[in-house]
Amino acid sequence: MDIKKNLRTVARNAAFRVEFLTSGREILLYTNAIYSAMMWGWTKRIEEKEKETHIREELIK
Repeated sequence: MDIKKNLRTVARNAAFRVEFLTSGREILLYTNAIYSAMMWGWTKRIEEKEKETHIREELIK
């Protein structure tokens, strides 16, 4: 849970740095988009690491 909260904070801070957003709603939507992209990338990275680990375990056997 703590990691997700930290990612949400990073996404919010990134959204605040964007100059073309004019309303609170736009900042919220942009924050959610950035957060979703980070979660997608994080999930993909974990899946790749698990796949590499599985391949290594099979080679050891």
